[in-house]
Amino acid sequence: MSALHIADTGLFVAMGQPSNSRYQAVRRFARRNNVTFVLPERVYEELTVDDPDVENPPIDAAIDEGWATVAGPLEFSEPVVSRAMDGVQRYIANADNRPADEVKRADAALTALAAQYLSAGTATEVYIYTTDIAAGEGAETVLASEGYGDSVTFVIYDVMEV
Repeated sequence: MSALHIADTGLFVAMGQPSNSRYQAVRRFARRNNVTFVLPERVYEELTVDDPDVENPPIDAAIDEGWATVAGPLEFSEPVVSRAMDGVQRYIANADNRPADEVKRADAALTALAAQYLSAGTATEVYIYTTDIAAGEGAETVLASEGYGDSVTFVIYDVMEV
C-alpha cells in the first residue's frame, strides 16, 4: 500500500521556523515515519507570499530537507478531480453558511489532490492534515461518495500541540 500525506497551509504556519520546537517535532515525525508531506500548488502559493515585509513559513526548508514536496498541477480533465474540487467547495460553503465562490481554493485542492492520486492508483490511502474541520469532513464525505471512503483519513491537528 502506498500512503499519501497531504498538508494544508496551517500545518506549516503553526510549525514556525526550523529553530522552533514545533517545526522540529513535525520534522522528526516525518523522518521517523518515512512521511513526505505533499502540498497542492495552491497551498504552496499561500505559503510563499511575495512580500518582503512578510516572513514566509519555512516550507522551502522542509522541501530542501526532503520531508515535504509540492504536487504537480491538478488534472481537472479527470472528472473525479473536478467533482472532488467542486463537491468539497459546496460542502465547506454549506458548513460555513457562505457562498461556494468564497471558499479558498487551497482548501478544496486538498481533496482534489487526494482524488487525483486515488483514481490514478498512485496512492491507496490518503491522510489529509488540516485544522479546518469543514475541509477535512468535506474531504472524507466527498471522497466516500466517489468510492474512496475507506481510503481517506482526516487528521485534525491542534496548532498548539504540533
